[in-house]
Amino acid sequence: MRCAVIGSTGYLGTRLVPRLLARGDDVTVLVRSPRKLALCSWADEVDVVPGSLEDPGALARLTAGADVVVHLAHALERSDFPERDRAAAHAVADAAGAAGVGRIVYLGGLRPTAGSASRHLASRAEVADIFLASDVPTAALEASIVVGSGSASFEMIRYLAERVPVLPGIPWLAHRTQPIAVDDVLHHLVGATLLPPEVDRRFDVGGPDVLTYLDLVQRYARIAGLPQRVMVPLPLPVPPGGPTVAAMAMELLSPLPRGLVEPLIESLRHELVCDPVSLADAERLLGRPPGGPTTYGAAVRAALGRRRDGVEQADRDPSAAGPDTDRPAALALPSDPVGSGGATWRWSTTAHGSAPPATAWAAVQRIGGDTGWYAPPGVFGALGWADQLLGGVGGYRGRPHGRDLVVGDVIDGWRVSALAPGEWLRLRADLKVPGRLWLTFLVAADDGGTALTTEVAFAPSGIAGVAYGVGLRVGAPLVFGPMARGALRAAAR
Repeated sequence: MRCAVIGSTGYLGTRLVPRLLARGDDVTVLVRSPRKLALCSWADEVDVVPGSLEDPGALARLTAGADVVVHLAHALERSDFPERDRAAAHAVADAAGAAGVGRIVYLGGLRPTAGSASRHLASRAEVADIFLASDVPTAALEASIVVGSGSASFEMIRYLAERVPVLPGIPWLAHRTQPIAVDDVLHHLVGATLLPPEVDRRFDVGGPDVLTYLDLVQRYARIAGLPQRVMVPLPLPVPPGGPTVAAMAMELLSPLPRGLVEPLIESLRHELVCDPVSLADAERLLGRPPGGPTTYGAAVRAALGRRRDGVEQADRDPSAAGPDTDRPAALALPSDPVGSGGATWRWSTTAHGSAPPATAWAAVQRIGGDTGWYAPPGVFGALGWADQLLGGVGGYRGRPHGRDLVVGDVIDGWRVSALAPGEWLRLRADLKVPGRLWLTFLVAADDGGTALTTEVAFAPSGIAGVAYGVGLRVGAPLVFGPMARGALRAAAR
């Protein structure tokens, strides 16, 4: 099957394309930004059509010979997104019809159970209706909040739970919605590409839980190990400009841009619950997700990289670069917007020394235990003492000797989370810190010697995590800069 994907470098597109390729499909993608495509590990496995949705020639090249067009693009961050998305839908439908495409698959939003829809939801419904009115059989999937790192709606929940200890009693917090795990959405999208031509309709898709927006935040907090948020009643009704004010506040509290957040917040005034008949039809015609529909709790744990027992599935810096093929769909990918998976602060420094890279790597491998940390005297001792006072593991637990390090090894208050022998070593702190803290060493040849880069990355949790991050900004240059230079001095001895 030949699938043409529009929005391939977006949140769902980057996760859908690998599934289509794994099924053996030929995939063609429309790409406006080659730079973003370069972040996708599958870039060399697809046919690329440069251009935009405003370019009829590019759409003709994209749809030529395609069996299915999957439309996942939208212009939500632009103030004129309804007009842009409407024009794009007509252009895609016309190009698909002219090319003899057998099916269009589209993902939109659930339609409100009562009242007029927000601009965002009305636009999504309009696009679906344009495709359904075309001559090409269409499967229009309609969903509420997609739960997974990188999903803008889910990232809003994350930052509310982690950075806002007191929530104002806005009425929409009591409205109900039916979230769906990203893996389940992808399952349905893949299934929709195989529907017979006589199926030309909308499907409501959602998870098994119907929850209020406040429930979403509180359950996230509980699963993430955060205190429950406190809701304070508002003395006055929410003014008409409430979504704008809320979007400005979210922009201050998170990396999410106001232009993206405001339409999403405006849509929260609706109850977004699946029609039971449509939901049952989706399961019957698109197939039941493996293991059944994912609960909200399970979806959040997957987005946090945890199993039900709390053990981490993927001990990685959520914003670290690297291939996306080995990452579960629920975790952040390098192509996701900044701040996906939790905003990660990082600082790095590079020291240069005369020792060869192999010798410098040996010095890095000896770090901790009796060797020490090559840092200013007393610093790591003080960290360990403070950690013990907080009930943590403390600073000195020893380390393996007489062999190379492997993933899972304990080095004092840290643990080896990943490494490439001779090249780089990543440690994750087991200390009692309000978030996740990584320390990475990268060894590279440099004019007959070695360049040793030391990088600190921190994903904060809660207000305490934000404050801890401020302390790291001050302390990192004073601690980890001398550490890199000290390791190279030890290697040169």
